[in-house]
Amino acid sequence: MQPLQRRRFLQAAACAAAAPHLGAAMAARDEAYPGRPLRLIVGFPAGGSADQSARRLADQLARQLGQPVIVDNRPGASGNIAAAVAARSAPDGYTLFYGTNATHAMNVSLYPKLEYDPVKDFAPVALEGKVYNVLCVNPAFEARDLKSFLAMARAAPERIAVATPGNATSGHLSLVLLNRAAKVQLAHIPYKGSAPALTDVLGGQVPAIFDNVAGNLAYIRSEKIRPLAVTSRRRLPLLPQVPTFEELGLPDCELAAWGGLWAPSGTPPPIIDRLNQEVNRALQTAAVSDRMRELTIEPQGGTPQALADFARSETAKWREVIRTAGIRLD
Repeated sequence: MQPLQRRRFLQAAACAAAAPHLGAAMAARDEAYPGRPLRLIVGFPAGGSADQSARRLADQLARQLGQPVIVDNRPGASGNIAAAVAARSAPDGYTLFYGTNATHAMNVSLYPKLEYDPVKDFAPVALEGKVYNVLCVNPAFEARDLKSFLAMARAAPERIAVATPGNATSGHLSLVLLNRAAKVQLAHIPYKGSAPALTDVLGGQVPAIFDNVAGNLAYIRSEKIRPLAVTSRRRLPLLPQVPTFEELGLPDCELAAWGGLWAPSGTPPPIIDRLNQEVNRALQTAAVSDRMRELTIEPQGGTPQALADFARSETAKWREVIRTAGIRLD
């Protein structure tokens, strides 16, 4: 055998001998996931209900995975800033994104251009939770229930004002749905956040507010504001006395703000499957589910495909609502 032939033969033999070990090493690497801390990017400031829910889930995932899950807050532009960062991250299973109805259903219709594609740039993991909105009035306001509130609105178009946390928020879109479904013209007063909107309603400057249940729950319980209806399909356990819009004859007013976990597109399917299993397991624990319910968030769970299908249907729904209402953000 010539020297060159001998060298090639030995190289081939070495590769053949090493192949099983290489495969085993790769399998071991996959089995060892995660081998270092994970990052969960959240597009909201620290302290809000979505951030608190994401942090509780991150803490539970850390216990289950045996590695820290570090929350990275990147607030701004309705979650677009955080989504763009997550979309550009390595698809290795070590970066997760807390996506919402804004980043993965609404923003594509609200903004002229996004720095990410909510479908192509992300792999769905699992739906985490849903939170609903409630229409409330100042206790001094004449309307005692939704029927009388809408009767007043029909008698005085554009004269009854409703505060929301801002343009294109879920409170604003709930108001759009109510105007369409009930054929009324309630005036929209957008604020820069829930706190100033609620302050003016409590003070009587604005008669009504449409916002998520979490921000209003304490004031409802103390009877500082009066709830008229919630946007859930069924009555909420924390507000069993408050009817749904559906049971009051307005089924098209159903709206849920929601959050879920995504990974960058290209993340290996075995890792997605592992993360999905761990998220579903975490949502079954009291540490996570009880805290979510305290924040008026209903735990969800499910498969990656279920999240993809849900986000797709939500995108189509809000595309039509936003287009017909003429809502745009810069």
